[in-house]
This record gives sequence, structure tokens and C-alpha cells, in this order.
Amino acid sequence: MNLEKLRQDAIEKAINQHYAVVSFKTDGTIRDANEKFLKLFGYELEEIVGKKHRIFCDSDYANSFEYRQFWNDLTNGYVQTEEFKRIKKDGTSIFIQASYKPLINEDGQIFEILKFAQDITSKKLESLDYSAKIKAINSTQSVIEFDMNGFVLNANENLLNSLGYSLDEIIGKHQSMFCEEDYVKSNEYKEFWNKLRSGIHESGKYLRLGKNEKKVWVQAIYTPIFDIDKKPIKIVNFTQDITQLEIMQKDSLTGFFNKEKLILDIPLNNQNNLAIINLDDFSQINDFYGHAIADQYILKFSKIFSVYLENRFSIYRIAEGTFAILDSNLTTTEFYNIFRNYIEQLKDTLIDLDIKKFSIVLTCGISSENNERLINTAEIVNKYAQKNLKNILVYSKDLNIEKEFEENIYWSENIRWALKEDRIIVYYQPIYNNELKKIEKYESLVRLKDKDGEIISPYKFLEISKKSKQYIDITKVVIEKSFSKFADSSYEFSINLTVEDILNEELNEFLFRKIDEYKVSNKLVIELVESEKITTYDPVYEFISKIKKKGCKVAIDDFGSGYSNFEYLVKIDADYVKIDGSIVKRILDDENSVEIIKSILNFCRKMDIKVVAEFISDEKLQAKVIELGISYSQGYYIGMPSDNID
Repeated sequence: MNLEKLRQDAIEKAINQHYAVVSFKTDGTIRDANEKFLKLFGYELEEIVGKKHRIFCDSDYANSFEYRQFWNDLTNGYVQTEEFKRIKKDGTSIFIQASYKPLINEDGQIFEILKFAQDITSKKLESLDYSAKIKAINSTQSVIEFDMNGFVLNANENLLNSLGYSLDEIIGKHQSMFCEEDYVKSNEYKEFWNKLRSGIHESGKYLRLGKNEKKVWVQAIYTPIFDIDKKPIKIVNFTQDITQLEIMQKDSLTGFFNKEKLILDIPLNNQNNLAIINLDDFSQINDFYGHAIADQYILKFSKIFSVYLENRFSIYRIAEGTFAILDSNLTTTEFYNIFRNYIEQLKDTLIDLDIKKFSIVLTCGISSENNERLINTAEIVNKYAQKNLKNILVYSKDLNIEKEFEENIYWSENIRWALKEDRIIVYYQPIYNNELKKIEKYESLVRLKDKDGEIISPYKFLEISKKSKQYIDITKVVIEKSFSKFADSSYEFSINLTVEDILNEELNEFLFRKIDEYKVSNKLVIELVESEKITTYDPVYEFISKIKKKGCKVAIDDFGSGYSNFEYLVKIDADYVKIDGSIVKRILDDENSVEIIKSILNFCRKMDIKVVAEFISDEKLQAKVIELGISYSQGYYIGMPSDNID
């Protein structure tokens, strides 16, 4: 037996099993091909023998100088090995890893070109998809890389622009250069790096220092990168600068700072006076006349407000109808007298909104407690003043505001009986498909029906239910009734879950059990309502992975309100983004809001994420939403919440 022949036969068999093989004459004419090649390209042998190599190429490439040079190099004896895009018989494209080998006879002449190829289409498409996502992230996110000791290896332009550095100024420097000195010395910072070195990723909101001590707030995730032995070799940090959006951003309507800025400003002085002023009629104006009129009311009031205060104090808009005034120079009595006189002067002042003239009705709560309790006590005394029909009050322990607990007890008892008597009900608000021009989805919204049949909005009882540990029971009712409602319906529907809901094991188990029981996974959307208290997103990511495996979809609620970010969207693979209503309602007269929405839309289109506009209150707002290309609309103009679905 010829062992050499057996060896050659075995080699040839192995090659034919693993490689698509085809041979060409030096002019590119096909001579032969093995079965694997024919199957890969979808031809029979007789269909290609005698044809030119160009039948596997698109016409532009086959007629190019590059293609002529390719064959010129082969006929001059140069091996060509790389990835190639080729065309199958049915016209579809494939990618191959191939080697073209010129064969030389005894006279030193090239007599044949032999090609060995493997199909790498799936890997190539994965690579292209990955590259597209990385490109999208780099276009919207700041990226910086550190070695395992925390020294900077590289950074992209977004990161450098955000912090104000050039690349040369940070390469080789330690990450601590971006942190405050006290934080760097803390055990928290040491533990931060110990976790990263152990291969544990970290995420959350962080205060960072740019060039010249510039303070920058970022939403960031620090991800360890592992080698083939699963050993962490470097840290990649994806961040989004949220300073303008979340911390330092002025309210686009009034020009006043927001609550986050107030929180930053309070520690700048050891002693402060804080007034919380609430426009008592704002909610009614907003509910009865819509956001456009309510915004006019706020705008005209803020101008009156600014004139009176004459730039003596820092002013903040901390909620839609609520303002804060901070002072560090006056005594409490002096501060109180200013606002008592102001409220007295406003009694006869009317705000003309064309449709009607509105009186200005204010409630002012003042506190001079220590900085840690300043906001809380000012808000408490403001609410206490509203309940007791007082125009202005200064916080004092003598007020015995703890009576508020009595109110909490009342609602806690009311909730207990509502749960027992099946008076926790669910309303459904329609979501309109702007492209198909029809109602396509619904959002489930909780309500409480009191003993007299009045429907109570959740803002009156939901927060109290959390304190009284009845919130999980309410959420279970919403899940049960919503799932039952849509089990036999063709509509998609959504329920709201907070981070706290996700972290609750009991509710988590209940949710997945009911998904299986009612078989609603293909129509259920989980709307994530973020919490500013969250320090790590790991449990969220784990929940998303589990819920998506069930076939459910995920939406991010109130996107643009301050906590969500683009990297977060990519990480959780969101299906929908619901743009925060405070942005949507201003797009008719605020170009900044339009630009924010355009940025969100641009990113979401790249990521194939559908966008929903909330708080659509009138026809003009809906027309603008359609003009911007937003896929879905939701709000009172589209449909009021109801216990029925069409």
C-alpha cells in the first residue's frame, strides 16, 4: 500500500471538506470547482466552467482598476489573501476569507490560479453590526480607557471636549486627576478601583473635574476588558456629560435654575434661608386649559417675580408650579417680611392670558433650618400651609407638623379597604401610531375608587402606599387586571415599573408567573421609571435580559428628564423611548426643546428604537410631533384614560 498516496488523499479530502476550492486559468476562466464551492455559491459545475471569475463580483468592482490590478498581481505570481465580498447565483452578497494561489510549472511559468475560501458572512455581518453600534456610541458618548492601575491609555474627542483637555495632557495620567481630592482619599474611591481590578464593572452618576477645576456631572459605566484567560487587562469608561441637562441647566421657559442646582448651591454657605413658593392654581389651569396656557401663566408670573426680587436672591424653578428662593445674608425675620409683603402686594394682581385674567394665589413656606434639613423642612411647611389655608409660614417645631402623619394614616386605611373591596382599578390611555394613523397600544394607569364612587388620581395615594408597604399589593392588582384585560386582545399594552419594583423579589416572581399564566409576553411592554437614587444599573440590566428572553418589550419612560442617557439605551436594548412631557409640550415655541427631541430621534433611528411623545394636549402639538417624525403620540388629545379599550 502506498502510504504517501494515502497521505495525499487524506489531505485532499480534508481540504475539500473544509474549504470551497475553485481553479482558474491565468485569464480568470473557471476550470473546476469542488462541491463545497458550488454549494456555497449556488451553482452547478456546468454553469460556471468556462465562465470568467467576474461572475462572482458586482459589476462596479469587476470594471474597476482595483480588479484589473488584482488579476495582474496574480499573473505575476503574488498570492492574494484577505476578506472578499462576492455575489452568489441568486444575486445575494456573501463574504469569504480566501487565498488565491498562483501555481508555477517546472519552467517557472504560472499555469493555474487555485483559490481556497471559507464563508465568513455571519461573522462579517456581526462585525459590521458591532462597528455600527460602536460608531453610534462614539458619536454620542465620551469614551476613555485606563490600564488596571488607573492610568489613561486613550480617549475620544467627546471626552476631551467635555473635560477641556487635549489628549497629550491626560495620556499617562491617573484617573484621580478627574476627581475631587476628598473623594480620592476616601475608602469609597479605593473600593471603586478594587472592584474594577477584580473585574467587576461600576456604573452610576459621578462628579468629575475638568481642566481648571471645571465641574462636570457624568452618567458613566466603567467596564473591565478581559483577555483570553479571563483576566482583566484594561478599563473602558463610557460617559455622557449630563451637567447641562441635569445639574446646571436653566429652565427653558423661565430662565431660572432647577432643583439640582439648588442642591449644589445650598452647601456654599453655612447658614441659609429658603422659601418654597407654590402657585396654588397652577394644577387647575394646567388641567382645564392645557399646557400652552399653563406655560403662559408660569412665564408671566416669573417676570413679575423677577422684577420684585430685583436680583437680590437666587431663584429656582423646582417643579412645574413651584419655585425656590435662596438667601444667605438676611435674618429669618427679614427674609420672612420680604415675602409676606410680596404676597400682600400680589392680592390685587391679575395675569392676563387672553382667554381670562387669573389672580395670583401663592403659598410660601420658609425654613432656616440647617443645610441638611433646609429643603425638606421648607417643602414640609409649604405643604402644611396649603393644607391649613395659610399664605405664608415659617417652619418651627412648635407647629407640630407631624400631624401630617394623620393624613398618611387616613390614606393608608383607605388603601387597605380599597384593596380588600376591589376598589383599586386600572384605566387605560391609548397610544396612537402616527404612521398608520390608528390606536395601536395602551398604557395601564392605576386609580382608586373611594366609597362614594369618586375616582382618585394616584398622586394622592401612591407615595403614601410606599410608606405603608401597600405599594407592592397595588402593583400586583395593576398587573393582574391589565393582563386579564389584554389577554384576548390584539393591542400591545404597557405597565410601569420603577427600579424599586424590579429589585423586589416578591413582585418580580409574581410578574413572570402572571406573564406565563395569561400568555401576554408578545404584547407586553415594560415601561421603566427611573429613580434618581439608583447607584448601579446591574439589577436593571439583569431584569431586562430576563424579560426580553420572555419576548416582552421595554420602554424608557420620561426620557430626557435627567437620569436616562444614550449609553443606558444601548445597554438595555430598549424598544421604545417615551420623551418626557416637559420637553414635548414646549416644542411649539422653544427651539431648544425641538433640538433635544431631534437628537433623541436621530440616535433612536440609528438604534432602531421607536419614539413616543407624551402629553399631547392639542391639535397643533400633535401636528408638530408628526412633522418631527415621531412614531407614536399619547396624551389627552389622543384619548383620555378610561377603564375601557376600543
